[in-house]
Amino acid sequence: MIRTALNAYAGCYRRNMRFVIATLALTGLFTVVNSLSYISDHARAGHPIPWGEPVLFESTSATAILIMLPLIIWLGEAWPLTKAAWFRQLPRYLLASFAFSAGHVTLMVLMRDLLFGPLFGGSYHFFGGGYGAIPYEYWKDVRTFIMLLACFFLMRDALAARQAKTKGTLVELRSGATRILLDPAEFLFARGAANYAEIITATGESLARVTLKELEEKLAAKGVAATRVHRSVLVNSAAIQKLDPLPGGDLQLTLKGGHQLRASRRYRAGLEAVIGQ
Repeated sequence: MIRTALNAYAGCYRRNMRFVIATLALTGLFTVVNSLSYISDHARAGHPIPWGEPVLFESTSATAILIMLPLIIWLGEAWPLTKAAWFRQLPRYLLASFAFSAGHVTLMVLMRDLLFGPLFGGSYHFFGGGYGAIPYEYWKDVRTFIMLLACFFLMRDALAARQAKTKGTLVELRSGATRILLDPAEFLFARGAANYAEIITATGESLARVTLKELEEKLAAKGVAATRVHRSVLVNSAAIQKLDPLPGGDLQLTLKGGHQLRASRRYRAGLEAVIGQ
């Protein structure tokens, strides 16, 4: 059960790596700015402090936020805010903000308790001034909570819009029950055999149930000029970087990525016409 929970926790990060990286960048920036401000304020007040203390305080806070980040992701995925449902979701978000703050403070204090003594001597007392710090910490945490949620939703919506835009440009192919989405801009060449084609792109290879003629028509519909260089080879004209003559009238093609193909003399005239355009 613990292993399953850890895998789910790690999967949450993997599914939302861009959001995690954005949060890491933000917390790193705040760590630097807040640490420098803390050091500068104490210096101006005539009470200079070791630079390591504010760095420890800010970095442990940032680390605790990153550890609690799956709560933000889980909340946004399970109960996304919409115009129609935001009022019903509000109690869940309020409870989640309490959980986020409690987790953040608990983890932050534990890390400081463990590190403060070995690094600076003495002991660290978060509640040294009483428990009145709790409402103050919650107020700071709820602002962080709202900022992270807003960032999550903005990035999710931007990614969804980009995927929707890209989807219309993809070529859909099949290989049995498998659905293949080919980005025409990445197409390099294809080798045909009966009703199948081995398709090579800038990012990988795939086998699709499609004739070269059908593939050529599908690519043409997406604005890609694919050219036959052999009766069983179809090449993206824009991917050709060099033509070298071979004995007997054939040509050797060099494509992007270093791929080399032999072009039959039968298709030489048409190929040179396309390349010369």
